[in-house]
Amino acid sequence: MRKYASHKSGAEKGAVETFKRRVYLHIYFNASRQAEDRIAFETDLMELKKMIENGIPVDELSKSAQEKVKKYMSISTWGKKTTVCFKDKECQEAYKYHGYFILVSNREKDCFEFLRIYRKRETIESYFEAEKQHADGSRIRVWSPDTSRGRMFVQLVSLCYYEYFSEQLRKIKTALGKRNKEGIRTKETVSLEEKLLSWMENTPVYLQLQWFDTVEEVKVLSELRNKRWNTEITARDALYLEKLGMSTH
Repeated sequence: MRKYASHKSGAEKGAVETFKRRVYLHIYFNASRQAEDRIAFETDLMELKKMIENGIPVDELSKSAQEKVKKYMSISTWGKKTTVCFKDKECQEAYKYHGYFILVSNREKDCFEFLRIYRKRETIESYFEAEKQHADGSRIRVWSPDTSRGRMFVQLVSLCYYEYFSEQLRKIKTALGKRNKEGIRTKETVSLEEKLLSWMENTPVYLQLQWFDTVEEVKVLSELRNKRWNTEITARDALYLEKLGMSTH
């Protein structure tokens, strides 16, 4: 039944239309995914069991959690003590579906070819995720297809540079703390490298880039004279730039 009228076909609103569609249903099984699904299922149930036995009322749980409790658990109370047992038959029934996933297509009939296409889509989604996070891709801000393609090309190039830079940082972190060829490392050097390694481990790449983004300058006006203060790099920053092969002078 049509929700809106069609000027193209002349069909009126509310008219009943019949049509045919060919749909291919592909069912896959993955043994690794089966193990992951089972672990996630059991972990979820054990967390719910612990919460209930610790005194949290079932009606205070989320709707989905209440449904799981009702389906897979038996609750008994003796005085102030609450005990939760699992329904073995229902749990075994749930295990039967772990590891399976379904893909539907109205075009691709071959199951292996469709799985290959689906996996390529996952790669594309990973690219767009990286573009949004690291290449200002959250908002397109363009007005034509050509401009959009040009912007995406520039973002692709920037992501290549970003990944290259990330690889250099990974090499630096691997080398930090290791002895050099001469084997001579002072206590101060070791301490400085440990500080740099800790900072790099706890600071995402984009924040490391922002840290070195600008050098601030502050002008102070006094009665005697104008003073100018500049931010300076720390010993840790100097070591960071040195490891990247950049001069701090």
